[in-house]
Order: sequence, then C-alpha cells, then structure tokens
Amino acid sequence: MAQDAGDGGGELPPPVKKKSPAEEEAEKRRKKLTPGSLMKGIIRSGSGDATPAEGDQVILHCTTRTIDGIVVNSTRREHGGKGIPLRFVLGKSKMILGFAEGFPTMLKGEIAMFKMQPKIHYAEDDCPVATPDGFPKDDELQFEIEMLDFFKAKVVADDLGVVKKIVEEGKGWETPREPYEITARITARTADGKEIIPSKEEAYFFTIGKSEVPKGLEMGIGTMSHKEKAIIFVSSTYLTKSSLMPQLEGLEEVHFYIELVQFIQVQS
Repeated sequence: MAQDAGDGGGELPPPVKKKSPAEEEAEKRRKKLTPGSLMKGIIRSGSGDATPAEGDQVILHCTTRTIDGIVVNSTRREHGGKGIPLRFVLGKSKMILGFAEGFPTMLKGEIAMFKMQPKIHYAEDDCPVATPDGFPKDDELQFEIEMLDFFKAKVVADDLGVVKKIVEEGKGWETPREPYEITARITARTADGKEIIPSKEEAYFFTIGKSEVPKGLEMGIGTMSHKEKAIIFVSSTYLTKSSLMPQLEGLEEVHFYIELVQFIQVQS
C-alpha cells in the first residue's frame, strides 16, 4: 500500500510478524547462552545439507558422559540403555536448552559431541524437563548425539504420544472417522526395530470406534487420506488392547507402517 507523494509519505513498512509463544520462549532461553557454554565437535559427518527445523521430528541416540568419560546414561545397549532412540518434535517437545540449540545444527547421519555447562542442561533455571534420578546436573557434561533421522511431523496427539510421518501423499481431502470401515496394509515394529506385525500382501479390515486396533493407530489413520502411506509413531499411553494387538506387555512404543487402501462410511 502506497501513500500519495504529496503527503510527504512513502511506501509503508511491512507489518511486523508476530512471534508465536514458542518462538518467544526460545528467544528468551537463547539469551542464557554465553561464550563457551555450548560447544560442538563433529565425530562423524552427516549427509546432504538439510538440517532439522521447527515442526520436524528428530530421532536420535544419546549417550551422556562426564568430562572424564564416565557414561551417565545412554539409549544404546552397549552403554546400558534399551536400544530405543529418543524422539523430539522441535518447537513442541520439552527439552534441555543444549538440545534445542544443538539439534538444528545437525545433518542426517551425523554424530556430534556437545559439551554443555550445567546452565545449558538440567541445571538451567526453570528447566522444562525433570532431572533423571542420580543425574549430575551441576557438572559440565558431554552429550554424544547420533542424528538417525528427521522429517516434517504431523502431531496427532497434543502430548506427542501419536505422531505421523507421511511417506507418500494420498489422494483427495477426505479422511476416515467413526464409524468408517477401513482397509489398510499394516506392518508394525518396536522402537528398537523388532517386527511384531509382519508385512503381508493381504490388507487388514476394521471399523473405527470398535477397538479393533490400538487407539493411537486409529487416531493416526484418522488423519490419512485415500491411498496415503505413512508411519505412525505410538507411545504406550495410546497402545490400547485390541484384536490386532491383544498382547502389549513390555511395549513402550510401536511404529506402524500404514498404507490406507480405502475407507467407506458405514450406512446406518
């Protein structure tokens, strides 16, 4: 929009974009960074040139060590962990400041060591995450991160217990809802890669709202369009018993690989 030159005006400046609450909080936390408080060393280079952005889910292994190399905790089996990678959605998940600043600098496949002063990890004032039991939060620590994968995430559950990755876009805009009948190909693996529902050519048939599949899977499929392929990450909170998965003991998280073949509305 331009003003008349005779009024002594000119082109109006563009409106200032209002920052989201998450952006304002990130900016406020970033002011806690001081020279030397967060240092990064690359152990193994990653591939490509893309790095994680807000709204992306990152999947990674993490091993925490003291400065003299003693392992404090780890996701890796060889260091006493369960072998289950961590998942975070940037801009959504609560995490220590060092992670919030470090993850967006990493390439896919990269392994990096982040040295953090206490105020950048769990000793941060108003740290949004609880300190693990026995964790030396007042010590300078090293966090070894392997960035396994990252991608644009569809947050299905507000607590991030159900998150979707689109593998192949579907057709149309319509999505299934209760009490639609669903035909879908389903494969499932635990978070550490063990197959629990094997791949097969025959599709599964079920009705939304009848507890025939776990609640989290049902929620994720409810965001899919016709012929879409996706991976739905479901935490234990949303792994309800069903005819598809009657045994859930010991499962902390399941990754469902879905091809939504078709869905039709049940006629009353």
